[in-house]
Amino acid sequence: MSAEPQAPSYRQRATRVALSARAEHEVGEGLSLCLHWLQMPLRESLRDFDQRLFSRAESIRDHLDQQACFDSRAAIQREASGFQERFAAHVMQCFRSLGDTPEEHTAPTEHLALSLVDPVEQEQGDALASIAARGEARNASTLFELGYRMAVLAGTPPLEGDALPVGPRALAAALRVAAAPIELSAAHRILLFQAVDSRLITAADSLYGALNEHYKTRGILAGFRIFPHARVASTSRTRVTEATPPGDNAHTPLADAVTSQNIGVLESLRDLLAQRAQHGHAPVATQARLATDDELQTALSALQGHLTDVADKASREIRSAQRLRDELLAQLDSVRPAGSAPAELTPEHGDTVELTAMLFENLARELQTHGAGRSVLGGLQWPILRAAVNDRGFFDQREHPARQLLDTVAEAAHDWLDPADGEADRGLVDRLERLVLDAGQGQVIDPAWRADIEQQVAQLKRKAHVAERRQIETMEGRDRLDRARRRAGELMRERLGFGPAAPRGVLRILLERTWSDVLALHILRGGETGEAFVACLDVTDQLLGRHPVVDAERLRADVEAGLEHLGMHRDEASQVARGLLETPDAPTGNAERLTPTDVAMRLKQRPRLGESSAPGHEPAPEVRPTPLDPRSKRIYDGFADLRFGTWFEFHYADGTSTHRKLAWFSPATGRCLFVNARGVRCDDIDLTRLARLVASGEAKEWTDRRASFIDRAWAAVARNLRRAGLHTDSMADSA
Repeated sequence: MSAEPQAPSYRQRATRVALSARAEHEVGEGLSLCLHWLQMPLRESLRDFDQRLFSRAESIRDHLDQQACFDSRAAIQREASGFQERFAAHVMQCFRSLGDTPEEHTAPTEHLALSLVDPVEQEQGDALASIAARGEARNASTLFELGYRMAVLAGTPPLEGDALPVGPRALAAALRVAAAPIELSAAHRILLFQAVDSRLITAADSLYGALNEHYKTRGILAGFRIFPHARVASTSRTRVTEATPPGDNAHTPLADAVTSQNIGVLESLRDLLAQRAQHGHAPVATQARLATDDELQTALSALQGHLTDVADKASREIRSAQRLRDELLAQLDSVRPAGSAPAELTPEHGDTVELTAMLFENLARELQTHGAGRSVLGGLQWPILRAAVNDRGFFDQREHPARQLLDTVAEAAHDWLDPADGEADRGLVDRLERLVLDAGQGQVIDPAWRADIEQQVAQLKRKAHVAERRQIETMEGRDRLDRARRRAGELMRERLGFGPAAPRGVLRILLERTWSDVLALHILRGGETGEAFVACLDVTDQLLGRHPVVDAERLRADVEAGLEHLGMHRDEASQVARGLLETPDAPTGNAERLTPTDVAMRLKQRPRLGESSAPGHEPAPEVRPTPLDPRSKRIYDGFADLRFGTWFEFHYADGTSTHRKLAWFSPATGRCLFVNARGVRCDDIDLTRLARLVASGEAKEWTDRRASFIDRAWAAVARNLRRAGLHTDSMADSA
């Protein structure tokens, strides 16, 4: 009996490969850097996966599919730590296998076995292969350099594909291993792969750049370069040259090329700023003294501390770029030596100040003019500016702590602090105020601040979800009641008619109001095929004389039972039935006899089914369809594919706009339920009215919610700069 060959252990591989002591050390350093970098993206991936499941559950109508989403959320929450541990363990194993030749990984095959491929496994394998291929295409150059540098450590040909320990293929394999034990459906497992791809593998370019930089500083192929670094825009370089004093060689072309690495977004925005400034701003005078990075950090720290110590909430307005620059220069000049030239910002620092101000201005546009949200943003402007000046990755890296913190705060302020949606949550306001104080006193952005805000927002989201579910259940019950009452009214109108034999007086009042509600109640409980409904319909026909009355006492008892089903007291139901069905000369015993007029008054005073007699409780308004023109009719017909959870943006005559979620609607009655982010009901309109609003441009489906606040703000900044550049060019051409 032959045993199947097993993969060699690390000790066996280390003996065969015989890495040098320095190579072992450098491999360990690279592994430590990778494990440290993976912590945040892995947590973000699981959080993103949880949010995707929650959004899918909101938009699904089938309760079984919703429950499957909630089960997957519970499973990933239970296995979160295990998922991260298995992922990290696989990456460690890949680093420990560095230098193994393909023959050492391949076991000899004696028998060739053929089998059918599991479609689910095939789909998951294809998804992971596609993720890895996209990652390799995005980072081809950095992976090429990293493969050469790690090959120097292993003493092998250049590493690529599966042989690269932390390449996209290795990360995809680690993802498969980490997700394997978790109980997820095939669709939800693919959703997890997509979340990890968007948060980790797509962002891995910063990891590869950090590894290359680490090994370069350690002297491993320090001068290796496959092509020149990203160009520095000519406009930016011209400004740097003009602003640099004669004899200052700090900004050589090589230094500019090195510092421009991995700041593509910043350079693009700086190019747009330079195009806008060509015709409107003079270059910095050569005699100006450019502030160093240390001086700028000291000034920012002083301004940050001053705002925390003496400024109140009312003074936390969003500062313009000019005001930020003036306050910063005033602080720099306040500590300059006597007789020295006034301080000036370098072009790069000036661009950072202006871009940060534009970012905050665009974020503030999505918040109410007066509210706690704008106050919190104003309090964070100096700390975020300091982080942007200190690390240019703020503009490029979505996972940058300061950028993620700002995005979380902006989203929380927009969704939970808008005065138009009601009173703000006191706990969230307190946490945001504490965040402003901590950011003003801290030297760096602490990721724990963001986790604290997200924890509070998660609690509010759970409350909002519960409130929304209650609203949906109420609307569904009301819609079923409306349909049942409508059907009962149709049946009653068919039987009542308007001929000479049509009943009059108290009998008609009973049948049109009270007994119609009894029919509707039985439709709700058992449908039109239920025994109770069929018996109730037979009682209706007996009261109308359509069927002969076989047992008068039984008929009276059935009427009493029907009235009691509607909530009428037994004695009152008995009095009404006797007053309706018994002759005036019939004996009544001890019961009080009611005249037909008394019976009619009591029936009219009772509320209809689904209504309340409590003061201040108004019945639900009847849905009256809005007349539709041809364009509105086409939009209304397209609502057949509309999904629950779709967000709409409504524009009002005063120029304001708001966003509402279509939590539920009834295709049968057209009734809609719109809620805000807090789950509070608002905008009571029906589908026909919504179609008219969409046709007139007063409402539209809102899809920008998928993008983060920061991404939308950066896009707005770029659009504004491009428009300004086009306007400047047109003015120059006309001149």
